[in-house]
Amino acid sequence: MNLCGIVVEYNPFHNGHIHHIKEARRLTNPDAIIAIMSGNYTERGDLSVMDKFAKAKTALDNGIDLVIELPFVYATQSASVFAKGAVEILNKCQINSLCFGSETNDLEGLMEVASVEINPDNLKEIMKEGLSYPKAISLLSDSFYPNDILAISYLKALRDKDIKPVSIARTNHYHSSELNEIASASAIRKAIKEGLDYHHATPSDIPYPVFIEDLYPYLRRILLTASREYLKEIHMVSEGIEKVLIDNAYKYTEYNDFISHCTSRRYTQSRIQRILLKIMLGIKKNDLENTDFNYIRVLGFNDKGREVIKYLKSKDIDVITQFKKLPPKAKEIEYKATALYASLFDEKRYEYLLNRELKGPEIKTEVM
Repeated sequence: MNLCGIVVEYNPFHNGHIHHIKEARRLTNPDAIIAIMSGNYTERGDLSVMDKFAKAKTALDNGIDLVIELPFVYATQSASVFAKGAVEILNKCQINSLCFGSETNDLEGLMEVASVEINPDNLKEIMKEGLSYPKAISLLSDSFYPNDILAISYLKALRDKDIKPVSIARTNHYHSSELNEIASASAIRKAIKEGLDYHHATPSDIPYPVFIEDLYPYLRRILLTASREYLKEIHMVSEGIEKVLIDNAYKYTEYNDFISHCTSRRYTQSRIQRILLKIMLGIKKNDLENTDFNYIRVLGFNDKGREVIKYLKSKDIDVITQFKKLPPKAKEIEYKATALYASLFDEKRYEYLLNRELKGPEIKTEVM
């Protein structure tokens, strides 16, 4: 089969994503499109305003054939780990091409950057590797936009894979606050938070939006009662950041004040938020040892997606459609992550989300 893979967060799904799907189909002419999607949390350590199965259903309704989950341990890490995990799993899915968005849409230039082992602290070293001066300066000055950085990370992960990279130009600025028909996900989230009408920018209905600051009361209680020794055992906690987190939890009652005083040149807001998620879930460094997280877990499929699943199984590739079939440690982490997310809702929705995690994928059957 000719399979095209895309890596998505859909936080939330919007009209720009429809453009991405259509362009991926036009440029690669695949038998099916597989989307590997972060679940209830994002690469920036944020909460998804839509739960994972609502996102999967929307994706199926708008042109995706098979939705698989990017495991929590990959979905909430830096761009390089996020991309490497996604590419490894999509490679197991036998994709022929990987289609991603980019602000510059300069595939040749992005591949040049991706081919070099970048050390941002040593410009001369970068130059000796043959990277052009403008590109080196651009990278070091952080003038690449988020999707360019992800694109570079995808290209690095693809270097030893027989997968064709395909770049699509973004139709808007990543951080644009304009709520046009083609709007950024951040603009839509801002509109939701402010109670504005966002429906012209997305086919998604988002009746239960949640935001990372909603978890701050719970997080603060942990930081006010946990010892530094315990926090040092948590995944991603290093270099004394646990003291900064504890000190600021004592000082600030509002999340925005807390997070702004925790960030620095060394620790960006995204990095801090990823650490905070690991703290709230109690994920320790040794929890990620001796477990293969490169599994294929299906969140949703249509008729074409069903054929992809059959195709992969015919090649003795394990495809997981039941939660209970996840590796034990992955099962524990994913269930705890869903429980934390669900805890922000009333009892009825809390139970729904926990039960939904244990059920099978979303299925879209074509009407004849």
